Amino acid sequence: MKVSLLTYWGADNYGATLQAYATIRILKDYGHDVELINLQIDNPQQSLLKRVILYPKHLKFNRFRKRFFVCSQPYSSLEALQTKPPIADYYMVGSDQTWNPDISKDKARAFFLDFGGKNIKRITYASSFGKDKWEDSKWITKKDVVKLLSQFNSIAIRENSGVKILNEFGLKSVQVLDPVLLYDQYPELIGTPKQKEELVLYKLVNTKEFYNKAKLIGRQLNIQVRSIGSIRRIKGIRCAYPESIPGWMARIAGGQYIITDSFHGTVISLLYQKQFVVCVGNPKLVTRIKSLLTLVNLEDRIMSVNDSIEDIMGKLMRPIDYAMVNSILANERKISKEYLTKTII
Repeated sequence: MKVSLLTYWGADNYGATLQAYATIRILKDYGHDVELINLQIDNPQQSLLKRVILYPKHLKFNRFRKRFFVCSQPYSSLEALQTKPPIADYYMVGSDQTWNPDISKDKARAFFLDFGGKNIKRITYASSFGKDKWEDSKWITKKDVVKLLSQFNSIAIRENSGVKILNEFGLKSVQVLDPVLLYDQYPELIGTPKQKEELVLYKLVNTKEFYNKAKLIGRQLNIQVRSIGSIRRIKGIRCAYPESIPGWMARIAGGQYIITDSFHGTVISLLYQKQFVVCVGNPKLVTRIKSLLTLVNLEDRIMSVNDSIEDIMGKLMRPIDYAMVNSILANERKISKEYLTKTII
């Protein structure tokens, strides 16, 4: 079957690019032809200096995309999609925060597949609102969402909070794993990661207080502290930048301890059985991580920069029962894959 996939993939974002890769991989594994819908999302304006500094990272992301992604013609707007929609048997939306209008803005309706003929089957895989409650915006309302999703053949959503939102809308859905979790590891990208005695930090929300605590934890554990995915240089902390997507994955997979506030940083930590804690950066964005860690009975790994160094270290060093985690993920992986095989036929 020909599947046109609408998701976030064009920005130089590790998690978004990796989830697009994993979605494409699983669909290809099932024999489908996959094309990414090239809907161009407006990115925040950057100064010339910042663009120059970030250019090496951009080059690495572009190499990855050129290697693994097949894209449609570019679309600049919903209207362009409606005028000349992709030709496919299925339109699929997801994963990631594809249903968060704070990100999609004026293109929000496109991510509810408001284009193409009625004969094309519309489905989702692991779509996410990114929040625990729906908020109407100037771009899309609850009424719009209900009308558009009522045309879908099936809806699979990533977080339990999303299932609840759709229940409140009178819409049925199933909860599935983030596509990155559909595989237990990624040897084709990173081989067997080299293990290093490092405390690896992958933080999206950065504060001086966090890094000061991280350095103290590194001293008490007597291991090197390394920050990844960030261009900032901090005295006493090694910086690995700019990493490719495989390089970013390998840093997490090879670290002895991981502290992150990233959803996909948490996902890689789970897949490679790391000792980790989530140090919340923005409480409004913890919904995704909380849903995942609750699923695998590790919600107590969610902490805050306000927690003491002793508490963070205690949780970081407390062994995780990965036999339990792997058993839960294996079962959820089976359910998620069955959804795909039964939905795209």
